[in-house]
Amino acid sequence: MLKTLSIKNVALIKELSIDFSKGFNVLIGETGAGKSIIFDSLNFVLGAKPDKSLIRSGEKEMRVDVIFSNSSELVSEFLDELGVEEHEEILISRTLNVEGKSTVRLNGMPMTLALIKKLGEMLVDSYSQHESVVLLKSKNHLQMLDKFGGEEISSLKNEVASLYAELSEYKKKLAELGGDSFERERTKSLLEYQIDEIEKAQLQLGEDEEIKERLHFISSAEKIFEGVNSVLALLKESSSSALSQLQESESVLGALSSFSNIEECKERLSSSRYEIDDVAESLRDIANSLSFDEREFDRLDRRYDLIKLLTKKYGGSVEKCLEFYDEAKTRYDQLCDADGLITKFEKESQDVLARLEKKAQELSSKRKSVALNVEKKIVKELSELGMKSTVFKVNFESKEISSNGMDEVEFVFSANKGQEIKSLSKTASGGEMSRFMLALKNIFTEIGSARTLIFDEIDSGISGETGNIVGSKINALTSFAQVICITHLPQVAVYGDSFIFVSKKEDEKSTFTTIKNLDSAETIYQIARMIGGDDVSEVALSHAKEMRLKAGKE
Repeated sequence: MLKTLSIKNVALIKELSIDFSKGFNVLIGETGAGKSIIFDSLNFVLGAKPDKSLIRSGEKEMRVDVIFSNSSELVSEFLDELGVEEHEEILISRTLNVEGKSTVRLNGMPMTLALIKKLGEMLVDSYSQHESVVLLKSKNHLQMLDKFGGEEISSLKNEVASLYAELSEYKKKLAELGGDSFERERTKSLLEYQIDEIEKAQLQLGEDEEIKERLHFISSAEKIFEGVNSVLALLKESSSSALSQLQESESVLGALSSFSNIEECKERLSSSRYEIDDVAESLRDIANSLSFDEREFDRLDRRYDLIKLLTKKYGGSVEKCLEFYDEAKTRYDQLCDADGLITKFEKESQDVLARLEKKAQELSSKRKSVALNVEKKIVKELSELGMKSTVFKVNFESKEISSNGMDEVEFVFSANKGQEIKSLSKTASGGEMSRFMLALKNIFTEIGSARTLIFDEIDSGISGETGNIVGSKINALTSFAQVICITHLPQVAVYGDSFIFVSKKEDEKSTFTTIKNLDSAETIYQIARMIGGDDVSEVALSHAKEMRLKAGKE
């Protein structure tokens, strides 16, 4: 159940918090006051696509928080899978800034939008004008039918998808074996050449980097030799070398060693002379080891060019080249035994295809059985909603088997006796569509997990007694779910258990949305306004009271 919705800086809403109760919650108020913004905010926090235009003018960020009480085993299992500690309440928070960055948290834990959207579908089921558009598209009808089929259809679909994936893998293996015998021989010749080319090269992992370093060293040998000898001259091998001058300085200080602190300085000079002498010997060893072997350079250079050529052809690196070699050998061996493998794979794929066709047929039969049940329930619901001549059918067409089975489904409909049955998009008026959607909600809620139902102006296009029936139907849903509804129709509103009045106000700087929870007298007054307009008469008030009594709400 939705307990609290807190909204900050969304469109006209500066900051407000709405507490919802069990039963039938009704949102009423003037057009443009912000009622739909409340639902937009709820959709946003439950994973809807972010829209920066919703951020209140002049603000840098919008935020929506929502609290649900958790009474669903399905939701509890989902939270457990996410590693979210079990709580009696579920808190979801989401922000969006003007740069388009969105953050979302579940009970304080950072969460992905996809997971929040999945959780939201378990918590809330909503009807809006957007859902009418979804319903009109026949591509969505199979998914709706499957949802009504529940776990049995879901299990069959998983089996079909698994068998289809297995069959696809066999098709891939057969394709890799290369068409007819001529094509296989051509592929074998190419693979044989590629395998031989890589084998002859005898590539070693890391070899290219080692050769590259060695080539760089050899090509730099002359430069290194000159530099080392220059330093040796400065340190040791010239008459004015550093070692000569240190030795002379040490001798001078030796004559003065009787004076305070001189001996210490002499010893430090002596240590420095030994260290420099050691450095000079190390440099001499380096100079002696340097040589420019032109033949070695040419050999390494040719080897490096070969490696570059092979890696360019077979993957971009020595590692990828060796991987290609292993794969090529495996495929070559397969092609050598292609006739046997083809026979084996074709037999196995035919076995899988037979099982797939059987399971797809089983899924189709189950769908058709479910469809008959849906047809009966929809017709019954629509009849109770005043559409007594309705004909509703679920049309099936067979298609090539896919991971989703062998069925294409379309909902077709006729609202009036003698009218041709056509697709929903070609026959249903706005009022008929609202009632059709309510009928769907009624039958799907029986098998759904969501315990909060949202209706955004479901009374669009209807009035009079039909409105009263719609209100009664929505009210009936409260026996097993919380209902939150925006309505402009008094025949629907009278069935409400709690009322939230939405209005907009202005101060010196801006316009903003406010809400007020109505008591019994205020509820009667607002329903009377719906009946007779802003100039509320005693007759309208009396009528509103009578309607509430008939609805069993007073």
